Amino acid sequence: GCFAGSLAEREFNKTAISPTRSTSIENGIHRDDRASNEPDTVTRHGNGTSVERLAPKLVHADYYTEPSLEELAAKERAEPGYCSRVRDFAVGRHDYGSIKFIGETNVRGLDLESIVEFNNREVIVYKDDSKKPPVGEGLNKAAVVTLLNIKCMNKKTGEQYTEGPRVGKYKEILVKKAEEQGAEFISFDAAKGEWKFRVKHFSSYGFGEAEIDSC
Repeated sequence: GCFAGSLAEREFNKTAISPTRSTSIENGIHRDDRASNEPDTVTRHGNGTSVERLAPKLVHADYYTEPSLEELAAKERAEPGYCSRVRDFAVGRHDYGSIKFIGETNVRGLDLESIVEFNNREVIVYKDDSKKPPVGEGLNKAAVVTLLNIKCMNKKTGEQYTEGPRVGKYKEILVKKAEEQGAEFISFDAAKGEWKFRVKHFSSYGFGEAEIDSC
């Protein structure tokens, strides 16, 4: 499913940040020791660039990508250049939300954990404006954002409302909140606590902790 992580994916992440291997890649040195201790995942293109360097990087276990990092590396090996045109690429954090980038996205070598940050009911992409690429480049592009834990709650009783006039009013707040942030409201699932909206590019989007969160 959308939010399911895998052990293989986490193991691939560990492999991708091996200090020994990253050093040899950075120096452009290819020691022919694959037979003894270098796994087949470090297949190299004709120009000497490793698949690992072309695939995006993501270390945090509670974050994930679709396709998975393992799948991206496999696709890049089979179709060199695949990571420069990944269709409907998604990145998310379990129990927090996800971002699905519209169309084809160039994810080659992206350090995802330094670019994408999910907090409670908030997502930030390119926190450092000085590192943000022009609109349409990198991950600064059109996407559909899904934020979780957006619930219509009665703070006094702890009851969660899933239908009725209170939910309708809460939905109106979310529609307005999306508009205020230059986003387009898509849907609100009160039972799942799931809010979806579309953005044209990225900054910080969400529902601040100090803002209205009760019904």
